[in-house]
Amino acid sequence: MDNKNCQRAVKTALSTIIGLSISGVLIAPTVRANGYQAQDGEVTSPIHNVLAKTSTAPVKEFLVTKLYQHQWDDQDAVTLHYNNIPLLTFLDTPDGKAINNATNFAKKLEQLSSNSAQASEINVAWNAKTEDYVITFANNELVRINEYVILPDSTEDLAHDALQATNRLRRLMGNATPLKEVKGQPKVVAKKQTQKATFAGVKNLRKAAQGIASWYGPGFHGRKTASGERFNQNALTAAHRSLPFGTRVKVTNLNNGRSVVVRINDRGPFTRGRIVDLSAGAARVIGLKSSGVAPVRIQILGR
Repeated sequence: MDNKNCQRAVKTALSTIIGLSISGVLIAPTVRANGYQAQDGEVTSPIHNVLAKTSTAPVKEFLVTKLYQHQWDDQDAVTLHYNNIPLLTFLDTPDGKAINNATNFAKKLEQLSSNSAQASEINVAWNAKTEDYVITFANNELVRINEYVILPDSTEDLAHDALQATNRLRRLMGNATPLKEVKGQPKVVAKKQTQKATFAGVKNLRKAAQGIASWYGPGFHGRKTASGERFNQNALTAAHRSLPFGTRVKVTNLNNGRSVVVRINDRGPFTRGRIVDLSAGAARVIGLKSSGVAPVRIQILGR
């Protein structure tokens, strides 16, 4: 190739690259619920209404759903879009099944859409056995909302995430009336006398409201906890030195404002200066797993 042809080729390549950049192909956009307005029964997060940078092209695309891969808090994630609206984000699981779980949900939605399913039959309920939320259609499971499946604009509360995702799906699939609550949602203890009796044995509760949290997982998975149940590192549980077993506690990471509700089922931590030891799953929800420890605020919700 002579110099004149070489220069012409270079100019053409540069023009192509510049053109693509301007058109947005080479620019990673931010995932937002563009054009989506929250309806009655839905809440939006003032903290995480923007998800993360992702590629412009979906890794999988169906008739009404698209899957986009990206990073979320330094871990792999896949966000499912329904009719170009971000619906749910699947965080990578210990066995690396985020893309598989997102694909399975997408296929179910594709089938419902092709069958013109009644949006009013989409519901959500709390599952006490698995300790997560289940979105169903005609009583058949569609997807579970837990530490691995959240809203792209997470409210930092899985109950709210589950309700909002359900109402968003009900609206997108047929403008069904939004639900007001999650079926079977555990009630927070409200009476002061009950609260006082429940936590009578807790010492220095006021001082324990803020401190350092840590997490534990792989080496203890499957072992018996102090409460007698088997430790599941992926469940939303925690160890505390004195709170009664079964106590539900909201733990907020003061570094990023993210929260998770955990159930006390073990004793610990036994390292000086730490107030709660979270399961690996709970630590992941509030972005504590990579740092190992973080300052937190704990709030007792009841049993």
